[in-house]
Amino acid sequence: MTDDEIIDRLYGLPLDQFTRARNEAARELRQQGRREQAEQVKALRKPTAAAAAVNQLVRKHRAQVEAFLGAAATLRDAQVAGKGDLASAAQGEREALDKLVALGGEAVRVTLQAAAVDDDVARDLRQARLERQPEPRGFGTLLAHAKPAAAKPSKAKAAAAKPAVAKRPAAKPAPAKRPLPRPRRPDDSAARAKLRDATKLLAAAASEERQARRRWDQGQRELEKAQAAVEKARRELNRLHGR
Repeated sequence: MTDDEIIDRLYGLPLDQFTRARNEAARELRQQGRREQAEQVKALRKPTAAAAAVNQLVRKHRAQVEAFLGAAATLRDAQVAGKGDLASAAQGEREALDKLVALGGEAVRVTLQAAAVDDDVARDLRQARLERQPEPRGFGTLLAHAKPAAAKPSKAKAAAAKPAVAKRPAAKPAPAKRPLPRPRRPDDSAARAKLRDATKLLAAAASEERQARRRWDQGQRELEKAQAAVEKARRELNRLHGR
């Protein structure tokens, strides 16, 4: 089994089996003399509960995940590049997201939303080896869908584009013609200002979402501790009653 296959198998396991299986895989690699690979496997981090839920969702429902990512790309085109109907695109992405949340639980929502606006996160999502909920890395994906400003042709290209005119015998100079007015470039300043404002709003929303995610992670850790304490107390009670 190759290193890549080992890693892929580990992140496809149920969360409670990950650590034991990882350690066993690392031990087997060391016994085979593949010490460097063993250290790499041993360094793999156990996924958070939310990341594990996303990994399982992608592996079990890849077609639905791809449909969602396609709907997200369509929505970006409508929002930023003005392609297609915005309302229809927004509804399509929302419906695709709701279907995946229904399949994977509320814990997968944040990661899916991050993948919707960042192609790098979408790539990591498709690999189904997440260790934790990813964060959008910036706005490159959104800006890539914006309409580029019309490029102003250089004088050299403009001159090359003019058809060649054969020389005529000397004659009376033709009366000077008034040059035709050059076409004006479209004023896209308003559209660019809207894009900048939308980008700032997205940055603020991403920051707020990260803070909320940290609070949520802290709450999850507290919940897991409380559940462990309850389970320990229940076992102790059962032991006292001879159950």
